[in-house]
Amino acid sequence: MRKQAGLSFFGFILVAIVVAAAAVTFFKVVPAWVEYFNIEKTITTLAKEEAGASPADIRSSFSKHAQINDMDSVKPEDLKISQAGGITTISVSYERVVPLIGNCSLLFAFDVYKTSGASAGQ
Repeated sequence: MRKQAGLSFFGFILVAIVVAAAAVTFFKVVPAWVEYFNIEKTITTLAKEEAGASPADIRSSFSKHAQINDMDSVKPEDLKISQAGGITTISVSYERVVPLIGNCSLLFAFDVYKTSGASAGQ
């Protein structure tokens, strides 16, 4: 006779708990990353299309993009805009706290830096 092999009920419960914890963490973290990629895409677009515009116009355009893409972590006044020699640089640094369970949270620190033109930073 062959000895029966497999996963016991206790082993199955442990595996299920680990998988469930990973899934909950994943689903809570994904919106922060999606927002980061939207912010990065918006700033890249603004650096290319609004390169010669004033900082007030760039902030106004960012505000419109933020409203459309539901970006709440960065406000237009958080953007650091510098223009020198026909090159526009737009950057922002922000943190996002994602609550997990109880008083446990994850802290994400995001930095976006984009430059217009053919120089570095793209």
